[in-house]
Amino acid sequence: MSCPLNLFYSYCHTDNEQRAALEKHLAMLVRNNIICQWHDGKITAGSDWKSNIEKNLKEADIVIFLITTNWLGSEACIAEWDLAKKLCKQQPNKLLIPVIATECAWLDFDDMRTKLVLPYDGKAVSKWDTPESAWLNVYEGIKTAANEQKKNFKLTHDFTVELQSVEFCSTSSKEIVLDDIFVFPNLRTYSDKIDGVELEIDNIDELVAHKYQFIIGESQSGKTKLSAWLCLELHKKGIPCLYFDLNQLSNSKDKYKELKNVFSEQLTGNFDLWMEQGDKYIIFDNLSKDNKCIDFIKYTEKQFNKFFIFSNKDIYKSYFIDDERFLEYREISIKPFCHYKQEEIIKKWLKFKSASSDIEHSLIDSIENNINSIIINNKILPRYPFFILSILQTYESFMPENLKITAYGHCYQALIVARLIKSGMSQEDSALESAFTFCSRLAFEIYIKGEEQVINEFDFKIFYEQYSSEYIIKDSVFNRLFSEYGILEKKHGKIKFCISYSFYYFLEKYLTENYNENKEKISCMVKSSYARHNSLILIFTIHHANDISIIDEILTHTICVIDDKTPAALSKKETSIFNDLLSTILPEHIENSENTNIEDERKKERKYRTQHENGLDENDETSVEKLASKSDLLNQVFQCNKNIEILSQILKNKTGSLKKKKLAEIVETICDAGLRMASVMLEDHNEIEVAVKFVYEQYKDSDDYDKSKLESHHLNQIRNIVSFRVMIWVLGCVEKAVGAINKPELKDIICEIVNEKSTPAYDLIRYFYLLDTCKIFDENLKLELDFMLKNYPSDRDIFFK
Repeated sequence: MSCPLNLFYSYCHTDNEQRAALEKHLAMLVRNNIICQWHDGKITAGSDWKSNIEKNLKEADIVIFLITTNWLGSEACIAEWDLAKKLCKQQPNKLLIPVIATECAWLDFDDMRTKLVLPYDGKAVSKWDTPESAWLNVYEGIKTAANEQKKNFKLTHDFTVELQSVEFCSTSSKEIVLDDIFVFPNLRTYSDKIDGVELEIDNIDELVAHKYQFIIGESQSGKTKLSAWLCLELHKKGIPCLYFDLNQLSNSKDKYKELKNVFSEQLTGNFDLWMEQGDKYIIFDNLSKDNKCIDFIKYTEKQFNKFFIFSNKDIYKSYFIDDERFLEYREISIKPFCHYKQEEIIKKWLKFKSASSDIEHSLIDSIENNINSIIINNKILPRYPFFILSILQTYESFMPENLKITAYGHCYQALIVARLIKSGMSQEDSALESAFTFCSRLAFEIYIKGEEQVINEFDFKIFYEQYSSEYIIKDSVFNRLFSEYGILEKKHGKIKFCISYSFYYFLEKYLTENYNENKEKISCMVKSSYARHNSLILIFTIHHANDISIIDEILTHTICVIDDKTPAALSKKETSIFNDLLSTILPEHIENSENTNIEDERKKERKYRTQHENGLDENDETSVEKLASKSDLLNQVFQCNKNIEILSQILKNKTGSLKKKKLAEIVETICDAGLRMASVMLEDHNEIEVAVKFVYEQYKDSDDYDKSKLESHHLNQIRNIVSFRVMIWVLGCVEKAVGAINKPELKDIICEIVNEKSTPAYDLIRYFYLLDTCKIFDENLKLELDFMLKNYPSDRDIFFK
């Protein structure tokens, strides 16, 4: 049997006779379990009458206002009207029904004329031929309204607020909600066909196309917010949907009652009528291995049509991936954001902050570049919305207006602290300091064991015993480190840091705090900085290092690599190999692309970034190390490339703490290193001709060789291809240097160095630097460009043109 609706009477006690008459005429609705009536006459002696009235008014589904001249003159009655209207904003299904009992000036009261009043057409009960006819009309009106209300299914205000809530705040005065920042995640699944092709799920329609689905993600990948957004969107589309957090599942054996309780918290209307609807969806969040969760899910398969089960990746792989009870379920994985989606979430954040849809691309690029330097890549810090927003939030309160995000060491520390606090660890300095001390020593222990970021349980036990003999660490702190939101995890007999950045952060915290004892280790890392593991350790070292000697060591090694090459000047002689390419081939391509859409091009460019990032794996890093071991030149090029990245992080972290002279030395070292790498391909043009002839001979011996064309034609084609790749290499080296120094605060230092060097290459670096650090292409930059073109006319330096 369905629950009756709560009906509340608002009346003046002088009119109690009319209220009693209406109560008597509504008795059949009570008997048929449609309504349950309440008025203040039911308050027992000695009770707090005011809180009783407010409580029942809040719980009421229907509020009847018995309108008379007495009611209009009662301050208590008008207060009930005001409270009821206020509650309606939070309870969209609450009905306010004025019943006009006697003739009075009700049309002039507040906005009562906008309500549908009873009896019909607002004709007062006292004006009908018989009171029974009037009350019957009121009865029919309330009956119809009650039955309609039971079918009016809307999300409750409290549950909507819960779904829309986010963990992030902003300096904006407006409260931020899920809709403000949500970007559809990067979802992947596999084709049902034998080929098993990976498919991208781009929108909600593709997401809900399948009947049974597991949606799998890492910790903090956005599972819960995706499930909340999905629930909100389904309701917007008018699709019946129930959201169920399995963490809150009780031990009750009455599963139907469990569903009913959840329904009452989330939706208005009658549960039994709601269950009679077709095509109902149910969303389960926080799947666990507990059998009661599985039993409940299997029970609901009889009542619902589509299922979305959100699960942690480890839980799913450990317990459900081969579970025969879920063979029909499609697996969907939440992957880190691609660069295009990252740009979208940055745009949303900026639009929310500025309340404007017109955001400069230069501002987006500035923030994006700095976020990329913090994330490094998806293997160190996954490009999930949580981390992107955390970085933005961490810096927002003290960033300059252009939202420049600088040193990322602080950001990693803030992320770690936030995670520890979320795990339930005390915010007292002593607890956090104890956790940091333990983790930094554990990271070093893992490092010296030589294993890839893991330590086996046996070695961990020995380490813990040794540590406990020297330091105090409370059980509460230790246990929080391994809790759901902690930073350590135990899996398959191994202990590791949950996310790579925490391992690198704590390792370098230890190394820099114990620098003198570890000088040799750090020096070896600098010598082999081309190895990704070493370069990452060194990058993280910069945040902690107070001793300038490590900076000097990196500078010295950078100055000494490829030191047999002179930094490229990009003079007319050096760049003459590009003349044919620049005067004929490229202009034709540029002319054909004049009408391209900026947003389309930005999306395409970010797609390339993602493809490049996804293409990097451990095998590539191993290959780099093998190549470096076979060729001294390649070794030096790889080392030079990585050292530029490390020195760049020094600039980002230490601009405010290093003297200008040292900053100038770092900037010059970075630029010279980039130009020495460029010089590798420019120093001897004869080597390029040798390469062209070598490629031609290989092509000539292949089945693809076109004998109909002359040898000179083939050589020219190959020369253009090789020249184009050399030019891309040269420009890439210049961009590498520019990207490493693009902090606005360094402008005077950079301009002074450029004036001293006085080469086309340094002039180009300066101009690219100005472009990188400007907000818009203004008149000053146009004048700079005009000066460059006049200083390097095309008849003298076609490369610059």
